[in-house]
Amino acid sequence: MSDVNILGQSLFNIIQFTVWGILSGGIYALVALGIVIINKASGVFNFAHGWLMFIGGLFFWQVFQNGASDQVTAGLSLATAFLVVGGVMSMGIGAVVLRPETSSTTEGWQARLEKIGRKWLTTLTSRRFLIALIPALVAAVVMAFLLNQEDSKILRGAMAGIVGSILIGMFVERFTIRPLLGQPLLTAILMTLAIGFIIQGATQLIWGADERPIPVFVEESESKPISVPTGIDENGNTIYTVIGYDILPPRALPDYQVDTESALGESLRFPRNLTWGFAIAIATFLAFVWLFQYTSIGLAMRATAENQVLAESVGLRVRLILAIVWGTVAVMAGIAGVIQGTGGSGLSALVIPALALRVFPAVLLGGMDSVTGALVGGIIIGIVEQLSILFISTTAAQEFAPFIVLITVLYFKPTGLFGQKRIDRV
Repeated sequence: MSDVNILGQSLFNIIQFTVWGILSGGIYALVALGIVIINKASGVFNFAHGWLMFIGGLFFWQVFQNGASDQVTAGLSLATAFLVVGGVMSMGIGAVVLRPETSSTTEGWQARLEKIGRKWLTTLTSRRFLIALIPALVAAVVMAFLLNQEDSKILRGAMAGIVGSILIGMFVERFTIRPLLGQPLLTAILMTLAIGFIIQGATQLIWGADERPIPVFVEESESKPISVPTGIDENGNTIYTVIGYDILPPRALPDYQVDTESALGESLRFPRNLTWGFAIAIATFLAFVWLFQYTSIGLAMRATAENQVLAESVGLRVRLILAIVWGTVAVMAGIAGVIQGTGGSGLSALVIPALALRVFPAVLLGGMDSVTGALVGGIIIGIVEQLSILFISTTAAQEFAPFIVLITVLYFKPTGLFGQKRIDRV
């Protein structure tokens, strides 16, 4: 089989590039899933998704690279407790009908403040909140213990990325998307463009414009002694004296390999960052599918995605659900940003946001409202990119080949491979 050639390329090269396409396609699928979720929930095509990836990766890098102080460790442990409480409290959103409160726009601020106080008092004394306190306290103690370990750099960075991404996602929803509910759709889409530019400016002001590698898949740095001759001993041998040490840069860990020499003539190689990234992306994808399909909050998300007005009319808290959706999507974007940052380009303002633009064909190919389509479309686009590089022998093919496939598919199936065709009846 090693002698088989297809269009001038060996069978090994075709299989190797296909494997690389599947691995990178899993990461594309995670990015596409975030775009699809926002579109399903609010009908908005989120052009700021790439910058959510970038800033989530920077949160990870900040704590991973520079360590965490006692204050940061305490803050992350406390945030873990809040996340557990929020998770337990939100489990009833889809199961319990919450009637919307009626409020008059003419009532004074004292009455509104009193109403908010009564609402919070009811929440804090509810049975569900008291039950949630026990696992929250346990989670905070366990997280504090784990974060204080010497080899917990990745865990500290992961927690910082998750907490930071949730805060950014909910902040964006509360102060930029929520005020536009009921406004023309184009207004919200343009707002996501503005959000992207704001995040771009904020990250450059805080972190600068330099690339920041995430050295996860590298060997430990080595120190090489620097010696100079200082004399000759009694046997005539030169005496060397160490005057300092030269720190050798860390080297990337070798790729994983699968022995296929007997069948293909060479061993298949699996880059570590793509392999782990694919596993993490698929695990995140499956976790969201489980949340979306089999939990009450997932039921509420599906109801909100289907019809916001109808969901609110039966008592669902649509605004809270949208905040949870944006926080969840921001976390998925941050995970994708960290995965991409472990590669050779690191966290780059030129690479990470552009990745989201390259994923748009995967979103449209799978279907704008299909979770399954995000996975299939991402993997297809990943394979197409890698095979186009192989057969056309230029990276420029990586830019236009996915769009050729997209146009071809949409010509025969305008809603995408798994998109739903909506029929409006009069």
